Amino acid sequence: MSDNSYLFIVNPNSGTTIGKNQRAVCEAIETFARRHSAHAHILFTKESGHATHLVREHLTLRNWKAIVAVGGDGTVNEVAKVLVHKSLALGILPLGSGNGLARHLGLPLTPVAALTRLFEGNPIVIDSAELNGIPFFCTAGVGFDAYVGALFSRQSSRGLATYASVAFKSFWNFKPQHFLLNGKDTEAFSLTIANAGQYGNNAWIAPEASVQDGFLDICVVRPFPAWFGVNLAYRMFSKSLKPSGFVSYETLQHVLIESANPPLIHYDGEPLQLDTTRIQIDIRPKSLCVIV
Repeated sequence: MSDNSYLFIVNPNSGTTIGKNQRAVCEAIETFARRHSAHAHILFTKESGHATHLVREHLTLRNWKAIVAVGGDGTVNEVAKVLVHKSLALGILPLGSGNGLARHLGLPLTPVAALTRLFEGNPIVIDSAELNGIPFFCTAGVGFDAYVGALFSRQSSRGLATYASVAFKSFWNFKPQHFLLNGKDTEAFSLTIANAGQYGNNAWIAPEASVQDGFLDICVVRPFPAWFGVNLAYRMFSKSLKPSGFVSYETLQHVLIESANPPLIHYDGEPLQLDTTRIQIDIRPKSLCVIV
């Protein structure tokens, strides 16, 4: 049995909120914990990867009711990867730039509402996925989205406005790439593997994706004329993207992507330059407990 203690892992560099309001975030967490007769243990990350280290270090120190990622999808990834195939629940306070998994799960985005849901919500079990052994929970892919993700990670400011500016500038000089997708030659502007349906900020790349169906939704956006770019963006943000001459979908449990050179990828928004030309992606059905 849990002793009603929650471990909060806070990334002060997530989004545009936490860094300037660390004290307010902590006070809100502690207030809601007291209100629900719970204990909150709060830790701050110092660098990329630190959240994973903190979770592993504290995992068995108490009988936690949940371990809560406070930040964006990158923070969620770092915390959740330790909890895969464990009964301990993941909690999410979505204070990042995109919050793709939280949005897909229907979690509220304001701190007060998110904390209420955390302490009063119920756990469900969802799927996760792995890319060359790297866990991810929302989306991963190659092509334009990985390119923009790498550029966005170098910006001094966060948030949707910064991401949109980077994406718009990148659109005009990005060149589509060739891949083998499960052995089939594929020219792609972007190639997305979706466990959840969106990148974040309600940009739905795979509107039909489910985190509980045991499948991955593979979305290929093929090279398109400039005029289609506006249509593509509109349909993503209106959750109405569908198959067309430029967009195709298939649902799979296992995906092999091969390229002539080691590609730049992203997983849950985090860019990574691979040192291999083969990308193996697999679904991990019913592998993560998360409070919704």
